[in-house]
Amino acid sequence: MVVHVIEGNLIKIVEDEDVDKILKELKNFTGYIKLSIKKDRGFEEGYIFLKNGAVIGYYYNNNNTEAFGDRAVEHIEDMKKEKSLIEVYEYTLEKLNTMMDVYKEIFLKEVEIPKKEGESTEFEEDLHYYNLVLRIPEGKPLKVNVGKNYKDYLKGYTLVEIFKKDGGEYKKGYVIYKDKTPILSAYESNNKVLFGKDACLMIKKLLTYQDIVVDIFEYNEDKVEVLIEYYPQMVLIDVESLREDEKVIQDEMEDIKEGINEEIVLNKEELLKKLNVTLPDEESIENLIKSTFEPSSEELESIKKDLEEKIYSYLENRRDIESFNVGMDVYYNGRYHCTCNIKIKPKSIFKLILYRGRLFKNIDAEKIKKDIEYIISQYVIDINPKVNVEIV
Repeated sequence: MVVHVIEGNLIKIVEDEDVDKILKELKNFTGYIKLSIKKDRGFEEGYIFLKNGAVIGYYYNNNNTEAFGDRAVEHIEDMKKEKSLIEVYEYTLEKLNTMMDVYKEIFLKEVEIPKKEGESTEFEEDLHYYNLVLRIPEGKPLKVNVGKNYKDYLKGYTLVEIFKKDGGEYKKGYVIYKDKTPILSAYESNNKVLFGKDACLMIKKLLTYQDIVVDIFEYNEDKVEVLIEYYPQMVLIDVESLREDEKVIQDEMEDIKEGINEEIVLNKEELLKKLNVTLPDEESIENLIKSTFEPSSEELESIKKDLEEKIYSYLENRRDIESFNVGMDVYYNGRYHCTCNIKIKPKSIFKLILYRGRLFKNIDAEKIKKDIEYIISQYVIDINPKVNVEIV
């Protein structure tokens, strides 16, 4: 049987280093290490697969002589003693699970896999997840990447977003505050959603990570009402109890109305004019709907910045790229769109593809295009990507 190892994201290439030392450094790492030694008739190759930093499988191949799982360990241990080219590739859980489904013989039957910091625990099995696409109306950006001191910026209605990327996956928490009081909450992870108190439990865990991004957005009562209407499960407390100030104002207005009615009987138009109240026309209502659901230019710019950071990080971590230029535009036309034009200058061919006599494949523009489309499609908002990659 010929095994076709699904290619991961190349993050490191070294030569003649201590493989066991590299394994110890790969804490919480999911992917594989590939060892290559040039032989007279080709290459001797060994693969070590990891999940959350624990070794879970082995595969060995030398001139069509193959060994799997426990039987491959001895061959790979022998390879560690020789000078070899070592490549480290990162996997998403989806790719690792695919390998485990297709090539079961590679993976060890009994292995203890450590949990990542903040990873699911037993109590999470009792949480009620919803399989749905969560759509949270955007607010006006107030403060970006404030860290865990976000409570210092809470005033009026605010939306706090907590984001963490975990490999090719993401976790995101949303909390809407009225002043310092949380009133609505939702949590999203891999297209599954929690609401209310369940969401708060996971958001509390999310805040234990060091590499989270916390952004704050200005919100308003109209957007809160929209969320309550579409996602009533988000409600943490009775929102009406937080409107005492508004109720006092309404009571005062009623007193004013009664006083006016005692003094003189006015028709509807005169009364509204006297109270300085203007009923919204159709255009005002339409503008209100647009302001609730359509993003502002500041919001689009914030999305563009987030995507640029993710794409820049991906390109900078590729060893086959000398330099690159990214031109990006994010706009809204009934839905979110992102156009991304990328020009890439590969590294010198001698630096890139000739390594210990081993010939590496040329830079793959189509794969880079698909990877970036995947990055955009995995953003917390549903975005239609249009990507063009040019090798210069």
